[in-house]
Amino acid sequence: VDGTTDFAGQQQWISRNVDFRGPAEGGSWSLVFVGCTEDGKKGNIPEASDGLDGKKSVTIDETPSVRVEKPYITVGGEDGKSFYLRVPKPTWGKDAIGPDLEGENDDVRDFQRVKVGIPSEEQDNVVAAAQNTASLQKALDEGKDLVLSPGIYPLQTSLKVKHPNQVVLGLGLATLVAPTDGSPCLRVMPNTPGVRIAGIMLEASKQDVQQYFSDHRDCPDGIASLLEWGSPNAITNDVGDPTNPGVLTDIFARVGGANPDRTVSTDVMVRIHSSNVVGDNLWLWRADHVQLREGEPANYPANPEDPSSKLPRVSDHYHQVTKDECKCATGLIVNGDDVTIHGLAVEHTEEHLTIWNGERGKVRFYQSELPYDVSHAAFGAKGYTGYLVEDHVKDHDAQAVGVYSNFRDYVVTVDTAIRHPIIEEEIIEKNESDGTLNSSSSGMVTNPFTVHLDNFGRIMSVVNGKGGEAKEKEGPARVDEGGNVSEDKNDG
Repeated sequence: VDGTTDFAGQQQWISRNVDFRGPAEGGSWSLVFVGCTEDGKKGNIPEASDGLDGKKSVTIDETPSVRVEKPYITVGGEDGKSFYLRVPKPTWGKDAIGPDLEGENDDVRDFQRVKVGIPSEEQDNVVAAAQNTASLQKALDEGKDLVLSPGIYPLQTSLKVKHPNQVVLGLGLATLVAPTDGSPCLRVMPNTPGVRIAGIMLEASKQDVQQYFSDHRDCPDGIASLLEWGSPNAITNDVGDPTNPGVLTDIFARVGGANPDRTVSTDVMVRIHSSNVVGDNLWLWRADHVQLREGEPANYPANPEDPSSKLPRVSDHYHQVTKDECKCATGLIVNGDDVTIHGLAVEHTEEHLTIWNGERGKVRFYQSELPYDVSHAAFGAKGYTGYLVEDHVKDHDAQAVGVYSNFRDYVVTVDTAIRHPIIEEEIIEKNESDGTLNSSSSGMVTNPFTVHLDNFGRIMSVVNGKGGEAKEKEGPARVDEGGNVSEDKNDG
């Protein structure tokens, strides 16, 4: 990037494998740089900072553990008209630093083994789902790569990816709509290394409980989801391949939003059971607003001063989701080991937003808004958090973790935004007399913070009960590994 890069008022931002040839400036609360370079100069990228000085935090991972770029399509060949699917190979160490614009490491595949998917034009959704599923699964069974043209693809049953190194690439945010029996849109079968899923929107459907006992339902443990990597019944044996990881790139999930039906639901958006999987830019969203039905008014009072209404006057163009609409418990559950994600956002789900069970997980950049519409009894009193590492985990490394609150409808108190196990041998005790908190460090979370965006309720602490409460208009509350606390004044 030539010239000055101005992040302006961006609350959080991640830059991955960018060569900054001019200064990177601005940003409000948290900037993350993964594998970035400075054109041989020093000072283009700001210095690392924990934000305890009242300014933004800057998190720098100079040498990421792995870099895998997204598959893409080129046109060339002797006639200049042939299409190729290019699949960049993983790189490590110094080769994972800076941009890769040459493609010398790509696996180049001609389109003889590529199926270009086109959504069914049938108006009957049941018929369209059957046609889409049959056409796309046939190509996957034949070992072909799948390129989905822009459009919406309702599915009758899960698409199963069975062949190593297979690619499913969406163009124009091709949208897969989950089967109505709760099965995921996609399942990557266990022990299938090197699979790439990229550029896909995953959308929840209205579930038909009468189909829950169907032979075609792909929910082996009864949990509905939108994408499953591996199987909950094969976690211990599905170790993956560290030299050929599976990769999720530019994956977006939504429970509600485009569909005006507020009974759409799923239990979890994405579950990763396999080990050695890489994620790059995942946004998993339970809707806080959805399209209006034809002729439906927005759900706020004509008189915005009416004290009986809890809903702010936001927009005439959508319905604000309220309690028991667009149900979804959790955005992401990671059961596999050695899973790395660069750029993860999970928003508005009704229980723990992210749950991490696997060992040696790595996250660089996490953005999370807690749900707007829950009650204290349903959320705060049950101890739900924005980011949970389960107690049995010994090794985890999450950096630049931000959790926000905007409890719009009820007064909700959350004890802590982020929770992870304390490794006893690493406990650091601090005396209250030296101005710090009694605290502990497990080395699992770096540069965490919370923000009170608006409305009711509060998050009482940042990590494991340590760190102060974020207050509206005062910017993030932060805490370091020793328990030192700062409230950011949001000066950019």
